Amino acid sequence: MDKIIITGANGFLGSHLTDFFIKKDYEIYALERPNQKYKNLKHYTDGKETFSNKEKLKIFGVSIEIPTNNTKLKIIECDIKNAPLLEKIIKIIKPIFIFHFAAQPYIVPSFEDPIDTFNTNVIGTINIFEPIKKYNIPTRVILACSATEYGTTTKIERHLKETDPLLAVHPYGISKIAAELLARQYFLNFEIEILNLRFFNITGIRRINDAPSDFIRKIAQIDLELIAPIIEVGNLHPYRDFLDVMDVIPAIWLATIKGKPGETYNICSSRKIQIREILNIALSFSKIEIEIRENTPRKLRASDEDFILGDNSKITKELGWIPKIPIETTLKNMFNYWLDYYKKENTSLHTN
Repeated sequence: MDKIIITGANGFLGSHLTDFFIKKDYEIYALERPNQKYKNLKHYTDGKETFSNKEKLKIFGVSIEIPTNNTKLKIIECDIKNAPLLEKIIKIIKPIFIFHFAAQPYIVPSFEDPIDTFNTNVIGTINIFEPIKKYNIPTRVILACSATEYGTTTKIERHLKETDPLLAVHPYGISKIAAELLARQYFLNFEIEILNLRFFNITGIRRINDAPSDFIRKIAQIDLELIAPIIEVGNLHPYRDFLDVMDVIPAIWLATIKGKPGETYNICSSRKIQIREILNIALSFSKIEIEIRENTPRKLRASDEDFILGDNSKITKELGWIPKIPIETTLKNMFNYWLDYYKKENTSLHTN
């Protein structure tokens, strides 16, 4: 059975990718930073989110494996900044694919701690490629890139192509440009197969810390009368290109098996929608009248692009991928997911 590695496997996108590969014929090594709450992978740990050192299993000579209920899945605690451990893991596993999705993925923290952002997103990426180069491992690396790399290019207010300039305006976006260029140089100089997937705004069930999930989670809690019917929001003017994670996973798979090594592909819907409209759709699910407080200072970003819209013609023409899920369906699914989540959480609090 071929082996794959997914870094950042407990994250939003990584966990959905793990679910996808569980249904295929691969042995999965799901890497995550040590001592995390396994909220997105808890369906593989019988609902358990935290593990003491005594509960962790020994693998690669150290106690870093989280017990799971699936024989095809091994959850491994490894920070991608830990170069020696990551080298050992890659050397021993010799994966056919590495999905490098681990990152410091947030814009505001990238301003607050740019050093950690670059150590994670840039040095962490080097730590992936060096063992492949050193041991000449025949693997394909699929790198999670970001639409924020386009930065001020978005001022042209049209669909952005992969060939457009990368002019990021914050440390996070700059770190992702660096990671993408690193991947390209390992491809050109050492013939390591890489694919850069430039993700636009992905949302869906399990997502947190984006506008749709922030709105939906608050509305679900309000509907369950867990919090007051007030939502503080930031800037509702920007336009974004949102895509359901359930559309994204097939795009990743097609790129993995059919994509041309060394290439970059936009993963986007090519449909623009204003953040205000996202909020209005989300509010339509509620049975309660909710007060909206706009431009709350703590919700505003230091830098925020007005318009981000992608051109997905390259991946649709070359690989045959087509996004299918309307944003209304995505938001409704998220609402139902978080309603169920908070109902269970509230019941658990009252029964313990």
